[in-house]
Amino acid sequence: MMIEFMKSIWSNDRFSVIAFFVTAVLGLISMGLLGGLLYYPVSFLFRNYPTLNDWRGDWVWPATISVGMFWSLGFVFGGIATHYLGKVIESKILLYGIYAFILWAWAAIMWYLVLKNNM
Repeated sequence: MMIEFMKSIWSNDRFSVIAFFVTAVLGLISMGLLGGLLYYPVSFLFRNYPTLNDWRGDWVWPATISVGMFWSLGFVFGGIATHYLGKVIESKILLYGIYAFILWAWAAIMWYLVLKNNM
């Protein structure tokens, strides 16, 4: 039944579903490495906060683990956006760029929420 479902959805949508599950598991298994790595591409947005190396406290490790896990939702958001935008935009490069921007923006949103509530 699951195989029939996977065959019925588009290739980008299939990638998004698989990437969602793989990234969620990686976010947990990596014990914060994925969350920490996600901070670096968005860190220039948070110049008012201390750097990642200066963070101290009981909130740091759970925050990096949870950001890594919840970032996987960005693949779902990107898949939904490209699914509907693909009907009006024909350029695959533009669609992939939008997908990548959604992933980056979701990482920025996740880190903003974490930093706002913990610093």
